[in-house]
Amino acid sequence: MIDLHIHTTATPHHSSWIPEELAATAAARGLTVIAATDHNTTTNVRALQATGAHYGLRVISGVEIDSAYGGKLWHTLVYGADPQAPALLTLCAAVFARNAEDARLLMVDLPGRGFRLAGLEALGRAPNVADVATTLAAQNDLPGRVAGEGDEEAGMRYLLTELPGAYRPPGVDEVIAVAHSLDALAVLAHPGRSKGIYAVPANADDIAALGAVGLDGVEVYYPSHNAETRAFLLDQAQRHGLLVSGGNDSHHPGQPLAQIPADLVSELLRRLV
Repeated sequence: MIDLHIHTTATPHHSSWIPEELAATAAARGLTVIAATDHNTTTNVRALQATGAHYGLRVISGVEIDSAYGGKLWHTLVYGADPQAPALLTLCAAVFARNAEDARLLMVDLPGRGFRLAGLEALGRAPNVADVATTLAAQNDLPGRVAGEGDEEAGMRYLLTELPGAYRPPGVDEVIAVAHSLDALAVLAHPGRSKGIYAVPANADDIAALGAVGLDGVEVYYPSHNAETRAFLLDQAQRHGLLVSGGNDSHHPGQPLAQIPADLVSELLRRLV
């Protein structure tokens, strides 16, 4: 049994799996292979590998990179790279640096357009684009806001649709290039997930375009992917020669770990030996 999409305390702000607790829990659930896939950082990979070895767990080095392609936002999982590889660390740092710079520019631009952005200085850290988006939606009547949207999603929707280019995460093609330079694999995370502007489900054209720029695989087995979505993604994987992956995207002990049979992702595991 495997789970190749798990976040630890290295993921900023919203993950609480401690490596020791995660390894013990995974072993107790009968898992034999897991992956550390924190957002834009590999800080806890070595620690999880060390504690995983104590429990007989194989821990694959991974990271989930904020990225974009074709005018849409995607998360790209990189598996099998040395977590301390300079090229990977530079890519991770670029995510935070671009985000902080985009936020800084928005904090200059948006008030000039008549929008209120009060209170961002009270965060105690440099605001990121999500902070700006949340404040923008909370303090202003945004045109085109969808009923029921939270402030962060509504603000991001406005920025992405009305101010294209204001948010510039690395391209999926950039992530793929770094992964391949390190003999690692690039896999599209939760391509069937629907979570508003942050996760528009990938269609056949999206997957074909990403496959054409070197994408290695797609995450087929994911909690919100129903049978129809899994069948679609498996078909796309076969059409484009993509590997199949899976995981539960657990961020804390309240979110269960997956128990995916290893034979469903055997080719991916073989490539990561």
